[in-house]
Amino acid sequence: MRSVTKYDVVIAGAGPAGLATALYLLRSRPDFAARIVALEKSRHPRVKVCAGGLIPKTMLALRELGLELEVPAVEVVRGVARTEVGDVDMYRGDPLCTVVRRDEFDASLARAARQAGLEIIENCRLLDVAQSQGEVRLTTDRGIFETGLVVGCDGSGSRVRASIFGQAKESVGRAVMTDLPVDPERTPEFLERRYRFDFRCVGAGVSGYAWSFPCLIGGRPHLNLGIYDQLPPHRGGDGARTGVLLEELRRAFPELALEALGKSAATFKAFPIRWFNAAERFTRGHVMLAGDAAGVDPLMGEGISCAFEHGRIAALAIADFLQGDADALARYDRELHQGALGRKLRMLAFAARRFYGPRHRWFFRLARISRKAQQVGVDWFNGAEHFDELPITALVAKWVGAVLFDRPVR
Repeated sequence: MRSVTKYDVVIAGAGPAGLATALYLLRSRPDFAARIVALEKSRHPRVKVCAGGLIPKTMLALRELGLELEVPAVEVVRGVARTEVGDVDMYRGDPLCTVVRRDEFDASLARAARQAGLEIIENCRLLDVAQSQGEVRLTTDRGIFETGLVVGCDGSGSRVRASIFGQAKESVGRAVMTDLPVDPERTPEFLERRYRFDFRCVGAGVSGYAWSFPCLIGGRPHLNLGIYDQLPPHRGGDGARTGVLLEELRRAFPELALEALGKSAATFKAFPIRWFNAAERFTRGHVMLAGDAAGVDPLMGEGISCAFEHGRIAALAIADFLQGDADALARYDRELHQGALGRKLRMLAFAARRFYGPRHRWFFRLARISRKAQQVGVDWFNGAEHFDELPITALVAKWVGAVLFDRPVR
């Protein structure tokens, strides 16, 4: 007979979305600590395949939570984007991105959450989720958990989503990634503190881009290299598509020693990226989705800032739910669709359809016309100083002022 443990709230997944949910909730309601638990299939620090870029929006969230970045990081102040119609070079002096390793970053968040009072049960693999009459039952390899509310923060391949919402794959992209040791004295990414994006693969039928990020692994300089495809074919085997992505990654960075890439599975890691689809719902009954399980930025596949934003919004809904607000979960779903984050993700989905569509060259040409317009776009995407939360009218006014009247962007 399997043991049954009861909690008021179960958070499935102790990555950034699950831990941000707990941290925001316990910051405002520390008295809830004994009522919630997070289930994690691995043990921190655990391997997480991710480029590890923290945009300024994420850094703002860390400050809001009173957390310092206590892991090795490389701060990027310059960005270069290569397209079929020319290059864009962005330098502002202020950080564009801070690159970390996810095993270290997530472990630091877990420590902070435990210090705030969160119980995390590790090495606990979720097998099934079912709900009936206002109660949700989670079956794991460490027993059964019953609860009045589940927050599914268990990634793009979410078991919570599959069990409760279905297994639709239309909104799941694909990425492959590798790490390459480098000499920082001879590598532009370290010398200039820059990252590189290469969108030329769009012309070859890949709905995305290749990237090169400077990072530190065990204190040693590396380049994190990868390629993202928002719309991979979901019929047929993944092997052929992975081969296409690896070839485009090699083509993006011919100066790097990538000859062995793809000759064995040990040379790269492939992973899914679920992106935001406004046609989907993010609550059903007493189950919520957050982070990658709900969907990330469709254009670039960036998910860490989304995880923190989902966590902040989810924490408000959970607090209201535990205090008897019957509309709390429906309000969470509305906020993810109609709030500032939902508006941003819809705009990014719109941009993805243009920049990765049949007229992509025209849109890349348009994007290269004005440097001030580029700065507005980068600041909006990065959420610098909450720039992405501006109403559309205020954002348009910023754009007009910067582009037509040469006013400062910020």
